[in-house]
Amino acid sequence: MLTTAVIAIVILLLVASSSTTLLVRDVSDGHLRKRVSEVGVAPGEAASTTMAVAVRPIVIRSGHQRSEYTMRFMRLLRFNPEVAQQNVISWKLVFFIAGGVAFAGFFYGRALLGWPLAVLTLPVEGLLVARFIFGWERARYQKALLEQIPDVMGLICRAVGAGIPLSEAIRSVGRESPSPSREEFVRVVNEVGMGQSLEDALWKLHERAGLPEYSFFAVTIGLQSQTGGSLVETLQNLQDIVRRRVALAKRGKALAAEARMSAIILGALPVVMCGILYFIRPGFFDFFVNTPTGNRLALIAFGMMSTGIMVMRQLIRRSLAP
Repeated sequence: MLTTAVIAIVILLLVASSSTTLLVRDVSDGHLRKRVSEVGVAPGEAASTTMAVAVRPIVIRSGHQRSEYTMRFMRLLRFNPEVAQQNVISWKLVFFIAGGVAFAGFFYGRALLGWPLAVLTLPVEGLLVARFIFGWERARYQKALLEQIPDVMGLICRAVGAGIPLSEAIRSVGRESPSPSREEFVRVVNEVGMGQSLEDALWKLHERAGLPEYSFFAVTIGLQSQTGGSLVETLQNLQDIVRRRVALAKRGKALAAEARMSAIILGALPVVMCGILYFIRPGFFDFFVNTPTGNRLALIAFGMMSTGIMVMRQLIRRSLAP
């Protein structure tokens, strides 16, 4: 039978090899971006280039393409490497934290669950921890974008109403809007400058952000370019719809505050009661700490409580989904 050290060494080698591969890929991408940024600009093109790309450098993607299984794995983890400003914590640190939690669960649970089941649950624990961190980062990023959408739409409507072309209005969003809307619209401007249509660039913005409001914007621009009509009136109607959707989303979160508070109280109540019992009766938890049966009962209670909290959280999220 394999010993603990052998299993730990094999798992560490697998994690180290995958991390090294991803690190080498990131280093090569960084060298490519550096070489592109050092390319000089002709004197006659300096002024126009400064006006077009004065906000941010173009995002460069390396020549290799990710496989379908890699894309599915990243979607499972809710990790999007194309949106750098979304990832507050480095993905290397996230994987390190997930691996540490998984190893801690493995060495603690091997005595309770046995070797085979502990080994099987090790990657599941790591994936769940990484998915939770990446999901928190994505939710935080989407919330910031959603709060800025009404101001972004208002800026575009005012600019178009003043006679400024739509492309220049979007470029002004990339210069004057706060982050993260600024970086996203800078990317839209760069993609349009590289030859893509505005509708396609906005659809890619919707795919990166995951907000339906940007899909409305892309559809509106595409229909207006095909059918014609007053662009100012169309954008004003879209702005009104977006403002109502954002206000409705905030109202829904306010109405769901009671359910969220109930989930927080139910989750914190066992911890608080355990602390009170520890001071009132110091030997009360000896059975749960020093005996295998007590350890199993404590693990089962923790798992049931965690499952209940996740179910309540998922129900709240589904009730607030558009």
